Amino acid sequence: MNGWAHILNVKSFRQKLLVSSILCLIVPMVIAVLISNYITKDVLKEQAVANTEQTLYTLDIYVTNLINNLIYTTNVIQFDNEVTTILNDTMTDKGSAARFFQLKRMNEKFANVETAASNPIYLAVIDTSGTAYSNYSEFQDYDPLNFTRLDWFRQLENRDALETYWVGTQPNYIVSSAGKSPYLITIARTIRNSSRTSGYIIASMFETDIHHIFQNYSSSQEIMLVNSKGAVLSHTNPARIGTTFPYMNQIGDEGEGPVIVKEQDKDFLLVKHKLSFSDWYLVSMVPYKEAIDTISRVHQNVLLLTITCFAVFLIILLYLMNQLTKPIKLLGKVAAKVRSGNLTVRSNILTQDEIGEFAQSFDHMLDRIQLMIGQITLEQTRKRTAELEMLQAQVNPHILFNTINSVRMKIWMKGDRENAELLSSLSSFMRMTINRNNEYISLHDELELISNYVLLVNFRHKEPIVLELSPASETLLEEIPRFSIQPFVENAILHGLRHKGGTVRVASWKDSKGLAITVEDNGDGMGREVLGRLRKKLYSGMDAEESGSSHTDISGIGLKNAYERLQLIYGCSSTLAIESEEGFGTKISIYIPGSHRREGKSYV
Repeated sequence: MNGWAHILNVKSFRQKLLVSSILCLIVPMVIAVLISNYITKDVLKEQAVANTEQTLYTLDIYVTNLINNLIYTTNVIQFDNEVTTILNDTMTDKGSAARFFQLKRMNEKFANVETAASNPIYLAVIDTSGTAYSNYSEFQDYDPLNFTRLDWFRQLENRDALETYWVGTQPNYIVSSAGKSPYLITIARTIRNSSRTSGYIIASMFETDIHHIFQNYSSSQEIMLVNSKGAVLSHTNPARIGTTFPYMNQIGDEGEGPVIVKEQDKDFLLVKHKLSFSDWYLVSMVPYKEAIDTISRVHQNVLLLTITCFAVFLIILLYLMNQLTKPIKLLGKVAAKVRSGNLTVRSNILTQDEIGEFAQSFDHMLDRIQLMIGQITLEQTRKRTAELEMLQAQVNPHILFNTINSVRMKIWMKGDRENAELLSSLSSFMRMTINRNNEYISLHDELELISNYVLLVNFRHKEPIVLELSPASETLLEEIPRFSIQPFVENAILHGLRHKGGTVRVASWKDSKGLAITVEDNGDGMGREVLGRLRKKLYSGMDAEESGSSHTDISGIGLKNAYERLQLIYGCSSTLAIESEEGFGTKISIYIPGSHRREGKSYV
């Protein structure tokens, strides 16, 4: 596909699809037309020959009927016993009276035959003694004895009684009818009595009877009646009668196929058909183009109809392809705008097909990308804010720790051990807070950090806060992120106990899947409505109202920030549950998955 697309300089998928569809229509149609034209040449020729042969078969029926009528007439005369008797009597009796009665009886025979014949026939009977009888006037029209002086008459002497001599076409010897038919078609037979010849019968019919039949079946073609030597006996053009047909030897016998000859720079189709009663042939000579004209017009009409249908189908195809590929074109424009940086554009294609599904998925993907960009932007803003606050809160740790230790040593030397221990706890808590070298610490270190924090808080409060630690021994060495528990203890003191005396319990245990930690206080607790709002703000990502915990507490980390930190490190595998009842305190349950706990992998 890329090969021809490169040749045609087609680049877009939509154009390739359109060109492919058009080629799939045009190429088969062109091949079909070429093959059809190649095959049709022979088919047209065969059909033209078949049509011509059918015409000749029909003409054969009519011509044979006329010739059979001529033969039937000679048979009636030849095999009539009375005619034979008249011929025998003529040979023995030459009297005038007898001659008169013989002539009368012969004329009656002729009259009977003429009545039975379907077309005019001239009859003449000549006996061996030179007496002639005819159905025309021998004095006014023609003397039958003139036949005896013609060359072909001598060939009758040795012929059988049942053998017909086909004289063929000759000029009309009857002067009175020469204007009606210039030519006559003549046959002759020998009348024999036992083995002796008693006379001859000559019968003629108008050539125009056959000529009229030819004209009825001829439009542009030439139809002729010829003998085996090519002599034209009858023709649609009377001027050709008596001439020799020059292509007779070129036409093969029936079944050998037609012949096409060139005459005056024009191709003619020749077909011949042999008559059953003689060596005469019916020959058709028709211009080849005209012979195939009707069939060719049908073929051309079919071809024109095919091209028209193809054009209509092509227009419909182009329209449908244009409609079907519009979404693809629109998607391409949307993709180009997205590539240039415009993420607000949408295709809004709602078709119920694969393209519609793809477009909707594409739009949904853009929505998700915009949402993710917003979330990342928000997270980066928060991160930069936290980093800025951390930088602002940082001091030189060595100077701070050295100063605190110096103050602690002076207080210790003066004997104030309680305040010395308090400064030691502050130093340890601040060292753990400021130190950024180790992101993960053991649960034991985290609990020690919490103990120092509670000691510092008790220094500020009048009512002491009791910290109860109940970690399982197998959990003390488990590594967790720093300040994973301290923010929840801080939240319990600030919001649960509200800076009053009370108890905060921290417990831990392990199961097959991870580490569970609980932070529980016996403070005021929360009602259902307040607890519901807290859970919604915590889990939905909304900004929680932390009552100043993000700014007034020591660590600067609120409950929500602690939860988000766990989510960033462990993802959805970590969980946080809050249980509280008004007047009975609050319990926070933290679950850290075991698959990431020791490795310290982050999801961010």
